[in-house]
Amino acid sequence: MSVMEMVIRTTVGFLVLYALCRFLNKKLIAQMTFFDFVAGITIGSVVASSMLMKDVPVYIGMIGLILFCFYTFLSSIIALKSMRGRKILEDEPTYLIRDGKILEEGLKKVRMTADGLVTNLRKKGYFYVDQIEIAMMEMDGSVSVLPKAPYIYAMRKDIFNIQPSRGLAQAFIIDGQILTKSLEALGKDRNWVNNVLQANNIQNVDEVFFAQIDQQGNVYLDKREDTLK
Repeated sequence: MSVMEMVIRTTVGFLVLYALCRFLNKKLIAQMTFFDFVAGITIGSVVASSMLMKDVPVYIGMIGLILFCFYTFLSSIIALKSMRGRKILEDEPTYLIRDGKILEEGLKKVRMTADGLVTNLRKKGYFYVDQIEIAMMEMDGSVSVLPKAPYIYAMRKDIFNIQPSRGLAQAFIIDGQILTKSLEALGKDRNWVNNVLQANNIQNVDEVFFAQIDQQGNVYLDKREDTLK
């Protein structure tokens, strides 16, 4: 491939890609769905291939690029005009916590572990699962959180009503398994776990999906099978 041919391919690829990006008017990266992300990577790959593969005429690469962008644009129009099409193309938010209960089916659907859920809650500023009323994974993969009323961020009128810190919460049961190292860090043992389970009318640790305790001794337990209203 000569230098001139490379210049021509690069110039054509740049102009076509710029025009198509203006045409698609894509959302900000923070608002992109998974399909938007994959489509962006694919578009970039097609342009790169058209620039570097001399065996493929540049016009063939540009036709493929325009056709792929047209399909992407068409999918966005379908999602905009049709509710059913929107559900197929963009999916819908998935509840991870509802009415204060962790939904194991929701976690399985988005392939998230309990540890991953707790990590996302901490990123939102909530270190205790029992503070959360609703948590859901949005279409762009981010987790939105609605705290329970007492834990909504304070306003000016509440600023002098200061509560003592609950410290760092420590999980001691995840997916029916007792975390031995966590118990050692807490200075607790399995007898203490059994007493906690009995106090909450739980016969077996296998019934518990997630449990944590804060430094004030507040325990949060979530059973595997939750019944929601």
